[in-house]
Amino acid sequence: MLIIVLLALSLSIDALGIGLSYGFRNISTPLFTKCIIALESMIFMGIFIWIGNHMTLFFTAQKANNIGILILLFMGIWLFYQSFQKKQSNTSIEMLRNPCHCDKDHSSHIDAKEGLSLGLILSIDSMGVSIGAGASHISIIMLPLFTSIFQMIFLSIGIDMGKRFKYCCNIKENIWTAFSGCILISIAIIRFLY
Repeated sequence: MLIIVLLALSLSIDALGIGLSYGFRNISTPLFTKCIIALESMIFMGIFIWIGNHMTLFFTAQKANNIGILILLFMGIWLFYQSFQKKQSNTSIEMLRNPCHCDKDHSSHIDAKEGLSLGLILSIDSMGVSIGAGASHISIIMLPLFTSIFQMIFLSIGIDMGKRFKYCCNIKENIWTAFSGCILISIAIIRFLY
């Protein structure tokens, strides 16, 4: 259960960074939109974990577990590396790297349609980790559930904190991506050792 909670926290920490960014820019996200984001993320993650679980059809349980650990480690290193890369000019890539671009109509309000774009971004971020978790036989129900709950909580907290502290501090979004990567690397090491 501890590994599931740690994984869920790692997969959700980006939502805190996104929330802070939205709060700094006075972008609001209604509860209905947050529910859409959470549901979309839960569905995609469940699919990715299911794919990972079925890797044992092609590999032994030990090999599948080792592949899962390697995926977690690779994703952690990749996230950490990406957090220090320069932004791209391509619009679709920019939206993936900077979720504030999900507010396409610049209304300072994330509606249901824009929420689908944000949910997709969070789901893509979790794809490799979810497949790796599935290969390591992590629960197909508990991890998506915990992750979606944490995402809603972190997004709400982040928006509130951003609105409160936008005049006194400015935390860069890449800090949360780097932190998420470090958590994944730690989880991979823990699973390898135990």
